[in-house]
Amino acid sequence: MMTVDTPDNTPKPSLTPNFELPKRKSKGFINPHIVKSISFTIISISLLICTVLSILAIWDFIVQDDLVWRSFSTLLVVALASWTFAVVNERFGD
Repeated sequence: MMTVDTPDNTPKPSLTPNFELPKRKSKGFINPHIVKSISFTIISISLLICTVLSILAIWDFIVQDDLVWRSFSTLLVVALASWTFAVVNERFGD
């Protein structure tokens, strides 16, 4: 049983254990922090470009509808691929 010092310096028994839980170590083939940072950047840039393209298409600054949908689809695929890579790296890392 552990003791805790009180203001009058008399030991008082404590029923709670005094230990720290180990921190969960992130693992991956590549450093997960770097992969998450790069994935976040790619996804954020993709969202920004998709938003700008959509606004330009709404205001008819981009006349070719095919160009907008191909660009939007390409950026969506790139964003999903980077997110998937980040998840796979973390799950199957050593």
